[in-house]
Amino acid sequence: MVLSACGDVTPAGPGTDAPKKAFVPESIDPDHFTILSWTGVKNQYADYGFQKLLEAGFNTYLGWYDNISDADYALSKADEAGIKMIISCPELHQDPKNITAAFCKHPSFFVYHIDDEPEISEFTTLAGQINNIEQFDKEHPCYVNLYPNWCWGEDAYLTKIRQYGKTVPIRFVSFDNYPCKTVNGVTTVRPDWYHNLEDIRTLAKELKVPMWAFALSLSHSTNEAKYPIPTIGELRLQMFSNLVYGATGFQYFTTWGHIQDEHCTGVYNDIKRMNAELIGLEPIFLGADIKYIWHMGDKIPSGCKKLTKAPDGIRTLATDDGNAVVSYLVNNDKKYIAIVNTNPNGGMNLEIAFDDNSKAVKYDKESNHQPFEPGVVRMAAGDIAVYSWE
Repeated sequence: MVLSACGDVTPAGPGTDAPKKAFVPESIDPDHFTILSWTGVKNQYADYGFQKLLEAGFNTYLGWYDNISDADYALSKADEAGIKMIISCPELHQDPKNITAAFCKHPSFFVYHIDDEPEISEFTTLAGQINNIEQFDKEHPCYVNLYPNWCWGEDAYLTKIRQYGKTVPIRFVSFDNYPCKTVNGVTTVRPDWYHNLEDIRTLAKELKVPMWAFALSLSHSTNEAKYPIPTIGELRLQMFSNLVYGATGFQYFTTWGHIQDEHCTGVYNDIKRMNAELIGLEPIFLGADIKYIWHMGDKIPSGCKKLTKAPDGIRTLATDDGNAVVSYLVNNDKKYIAIVNTNPNGGMNLEIAFDDNSKAVKYDKESNHQPFEPGVVRMAAGDIAVYSWE
């Protein structure tokens, strides 16, 4: 589904309550995950860049432009390619009436980009900007992406993002936190990352809005650490963890990591594979009610719950050489258990058995199922295993 024409919207006058468009909490697009590549496609390479994004499984591109002319050109190229656009230009806030009308002429237009990693002191300004846009277009959401918890303090983070949720009229919540970092040449997972997922999920549930999360697609450095170009195991760890925590938007920072002008980088095929796996799992996870999320292993991440008892009907659920995140979900009255190996570097043994193994099935990454066979399963780095039972 592509959101297109805005329709005629009359700004609400004083004392008037403007009708709000019904919103589907499960996803901005109720039929598909949003799989988004962040900025990096130059307008002169838009034909190539958008085509390669589509071939890699992306359905959305985010870009901001120096002026309305450049933005309009990018939207016209996205129209031709059939990719959705999250977009902004300076004139959007200077002349929201005319710029929203210009964006809405394009079938590719999807979401207004408002800000990335705002400070707490900017929340009121963001609310004003979004309200100004929604005077003229109530159909298309506005996009703001939040800091990770290590920027605002792990323990204070939930309080601060709740303040954001109360102040800024958002229709989905997005954050970035890149968990796989290099310490002394070894890839480790940030100890605060799963706590970040817990808090973002809490906010999304409280606001009844979708949750969007990121993976890193290029090398990246801060004063604190170096973040490597991701392997398929590191991509899976990030995206499958996002998936089992309930994300319906999957973002990559940035396009430059996989497409540069008119060539693709070495990580492009891994991202293409990752996206195919996410799309293949849509029938199980899109619209699912995630009941519980637990962790297993020697060390439980801060802010997370340890699995102490498997759900009814599961006799054995154990790992003997690794840590895992476990998600119990229901979709169309069917129960699922999803397990993600949280080791980005190597495999993990998973042992699982059901009270009635004959009524259990295992799913592949295209949501096809096969009869369950008891025994120990070796899971690759960052990989996911999904089962259902009666």
